[in-house]
Amino acid sequence: MRTLLLGLLACGIATPAFANDSAPPPPRPLPDAAQVGALLSSPLVQEIIATTVDQYADALLQTHVGPLAKLTDQRANIRPEDTLGDLAARSHPDYRRDLHNQTRTAVAATGQAARDIASLSAELKHTTERLRAAIALTQAEVNAVR
Repeated sequence: MRTLLLGLLACGIATPAFANDSAPPPPRPLPDAAQVGALLSSPLVQEIIATTVDQYADALLQTHVGPLAKLTDQRANIRPEDTLGDLAARSHPDYRRDLHNQTRTAVAATGQAARDIASLSAELKHTTERLRAAIALTQAEVNAVR
């Protein structure tokens, strides 16, 4: 046990020696809204994200809450071996399927919103160009009157 603790201590002391003094790499350019929209609109990406959310939810829902059973109202029907998942399944038996489907739907909606924003962004750029041209014309007319 002492050897293990000494080894951990030595690694902790040596950690600054392994620090990299070079400058961090420059940040990557952010993808534009159209790229994000296209990516999130892919059924494969939607499934991957929904599966990832399922895994996170499963990890959370395996939390044992049974030890708190004695602190709850007896009508809550919490048993000593219950997990959050057990409680969720009792009140909503299809919660896993619904969570998965709702996640996919939310990702698809986010993808559509990103595509819409990209489309609107291009249109706003054209509007800005038209307004600048109109302002330049107005300035030229004002300068001509002077």
